[in-house]
Amino acid sequence: MKYTEKIHAEGLLEIFSQEKPCSHCPSKIMRERLTIFSWDGEWWGDTIWDDTINHEPSPPQCKVCWDFIGGDRWAICPCRDGNETRAAKATWLALEEKGYL
Repeated sequence: MKYTEKIHAEGLLEIFSQEKPCSHCPSKIMRERLTIFSWDGEWWGDTIWDDTINHEPSPPQCKVCWDFIGGDRWAICPCRDGNETRAAKATWLALEEKGYL
């Protein structure tokens, strides 16, 4: 199954209903909800790196996530490296802008 913006937004809405949204990955939440093992093209090595940092391809769900909030990538995951507030704000604004709220 392909990880899409719509699936991502559904996962985001679910994690925003939890106490610590940045403790959860919308991709993982949606895999569990849809009872699938992995997304089309998903791969996991010992470490996941963003392609703009290490010039390696990112898993499709990570690309959807970064594309959803737009702009420059500032960490491996939007919620990593102390960027929780910035990621939450950018994500909430994107949810509003894209009509998911």
